[in-house]
Amino acid sequence: MKKVRAEIHLGSIRNNAKAWKTVTKTKLCAVVKADAYGHGAEEVVCALSGVADAFAVAILDEAVSIKTAACGKDILIFTPPLDEKQVLRAAKDGFVLSVPDLWTAKLVAHTCERENARARVHLKVNTGMNRYGMGLSELGKCCKLFLNNPLVDVDGVYSHIYAETLSTANRQREDFMKAVGVCRKYFPNAAAHLSATYGATLGKNFALDMVRIGIGLYGYLPDGANKRNAPVLKKGMTVYASVAASRKYTRGGAGYGERANVNERTKRLYVVRAGYADGFLRKAQNGAVGEEDNVNNACMDVTLRTGNCRRGTEIALLTDADETAKKTGTISYEVLCAATRRAERIYDYE
Repeated sequence: MKKVRAEIHLGSIRNNAKAWKTVTKTKLCAVVKADAYGHGAEEVVCALSGVADAFAVAILDEAVSIKTAACGKDILIFTPPLDEKQVLRAAKDGFVLSVPDLWTAKLVAHTCERENARARVHLKVNTGMNRYGMGLSELGKCCKLFLNNPLVDVDGVYSHIYAETLSTANRQREDFMKAVGVCRKYFPNAAAHLSATYGATLGKNFALDMVRIGIGLYGYLPDGANKRNAPVLKKGMTVYASVAASRKYTRGGAGYGERANVNERTKRLYVVRAGYADGFLRKAQNGAVGEEDNVNNACMDVTLRTGNCRRGTEIALLTDADETAKKTGTISYEVLCAATRRAERIYDYE
C-alpha cells in the first residue's frame, strides 16, 4: 500500500468542465498536460468524454498516452516539434502541432513533402508572453508557405494571455485579433483561441472559438481572475496520509534537527507517512493541513508531528491547494502537480 492516498473527484472535474462551457458559451479544450495537473491524464480524459471538444498537452509523449482515451477528439501539442521524427509521429496519429515560427513551419512542410505525410497545425502568435510565438510578418510568411503545401492543414491560430490586469489583456486581445485577420486571409476557417482559465473569466470578447481550461478544470482560479465571471468550482483532489508510529518524547532531537515545538503537556510525537518526496516541502511550514504541529523539517518519506494521534489514523494533508500555496510561497499549479508524486490515486465519480 502506498504511503499517500489521493482521492481524485472525477465527477467534480466533469461538472467543472460543463460549468465552464455554460459560462463561456464556446468550445472547450481541456488541458491535461503534466498528467492532468497531477490528477491522472487518462482518467480525466475519459471522464470528460462528451463534454470536452478537444484536449491539449505539453509534449508528444503526453499526446500518445491519451490518444485512446480521447476517442478521436483533437489533441493539441503546445510544445513545437524539434525534428522530423516528432512531426511524422504527430502526423501519423492525427495530433495537432503548434507552429510558433518560420523554422518550425519549414520543418513541418518539408517533412510532409519528403514523407508524403499529412499534418495538422495551429499557428502560435506572440502577444507579449515571449515564450513561443511569432509576430505578424513571420505569421504571414508561414501562412504563404502552408498555403502552397496541400499536405499541411492550418486548422487554428492561437496565443496566450499572460497578464493579470484587464488593460494588458485587452491589449493582447487587440494584437491577437490582428494576427487572426492575417491568418484568415489565407485560411478563412482557422479557429481562433486566446484564453486559458484566466482569460475565460474576462467575458465573451475573450472566448472566441474555443477556450483552453487547465487549472479551472481541477477546481481553482489563477491569480487575477474575475471571480464574478467564473463558475462555482469543486476541488478535484484531496490527499491523505496515515500515521505510521506514535511515541512519547523523552530526550534527543526530533527528526533531522534539535527538539522543536514538542507539546510540553503531552510530550507525544507521531509520524505521518508523507515527506518531501511526496510533494510536501521540506521546511517545517510545508503547507500541509495540520502543518502547525510539525516539529521539524519534513524528512524524505515522513513528517514528525507533535500531539497524540494513534497509529493507523488517516489524516488529510491537502484539501485546498490555494491555501497550501499561500503558506509555502508558491502557486496551486505546483502544489497539485507535486502532491500525487508517489500517491495511490483513488478515483470517484461523485
